[in-house]
Amino acid sequence: MRMSINCDTHLHYILELRKELEVVCNKVNEKYKHIKEPDVLGFAFRCLPDEIRRKTFRRFDKEDAYLTLDIAVSYEKYKKMYKTEIRHDLGHTFYNYLEDSLKKYKFKEINTKELLSDIKNWCNEIGWLEEEVDYSKDLDYAE
Repeated sequence: MRMSINCDTHLHYILELRKELEVVCNKVNEKYKHIKEPDVLGFAFRCLPDEIRRKTFRRFDKEDAYLTLDIAVSYEKYKKMYKTEIRHDLGHTFYNYLEDSLKKYKFKEINTKELLSDIKNWCNEIGWLEEEVDYSKDLDYAE
């Protein structure tokens, strides 16, 4: 299994945060490389204007063994937030949606509990799943 992340946004903080999450992707890719279904766990973070009305969705392509988790968030909301607030919100949105998706799609080769525990631990290591927003860092607005 390989985990990948793409972004569709004009907010540079989302792109920076995506790079932070690459550490987690690399760890998943190394530890779970023997898993064949899903072969790819692909995330897309879309920070788009509300007027587009893009909805978050998930899809499993059985032929390619590709699980897509497409997460849509509000540009209007995020442009008013500090980077640390975006990290907090996006981190919890990312993890909760992953957890819900792995409950919906049951993959025989994956120990879901172990995978989620690993991802949660690795996200905590990079400050992505803090209980509270840490205002001691990243005090610039998104705009």
